[in-house]
Amino acid sequence: LFLLLLVGIVWANYRFVIENPGGNDFLVHWVGTRSLLIDGISPYTDTVALRIQNMAYGRPARSGEHELRVAYPLYSIFIFFPFALISDYPIARTLWMTLLEIALIFLVFLSLRLTNWKPKIWMMLLILLFSLLWYHGLRPIINGNAVILVAIFVVASLVAFREGRDELAGILLALATIKPHLVILTILFIWFYAISIRRWKIVLWTILGVG
Repeated sequence: LFLLLLVGIVWANYRFVIENPGGNDFLVHWVGTRSLLIDGISPYTDTVALRIQNMAYGRPARSGEHELRVAYPLYSIFIFFPFALISDYPIARTLWMTLLEIALIFLVFLSLRLTNWKPKIWMMLLILLFSLLWYHGLRPIINGNAVILVAIFVVASLVAFREGRDELAGILLALATIKPHLVILTILFIWFYAISIRRWKIVLWTILGVG
């Protein structure tokens, strides 16, 4: 039943992708990662930016338009490289959307575990439905934004920290820094609390993970 459901989700995503071109947040890093892995070109160059713009706009970006440049740290390629190995962009985007949808559901369960909340089945179904369909869940899926994965890394880190697995918590925080501007204050807050209770490992493993 799970496999049939997964196949159905993939098929629905593929139909959506074919009928609704876009997903520029994913396109930027798909092209950037492919350029680095296949062509050996830095994803931060004008050459790669031009490739992305031509795929997104059909031409170079005009004045005032988003230049669609790669802005994530270089180690973010570890997240994108399995999809960058797929040469067909619609298929790669389909699988990426599927991953984000599964990740969003997983994020719900992680959050419930973190808060020790055990809602009734009908409430759980409503929460899952809301999580997939509200603006901040649906928009990242359509655009292909990795923010959903960042959220999972942060929440999973908090769960690991609470359970005394400081090394894992630090590594998960390091993974969350693929979008550093979103998590820097959260990480500093967690570090401050960890240092205050003399649990230095999470700080050390975050730094080692980023390194």
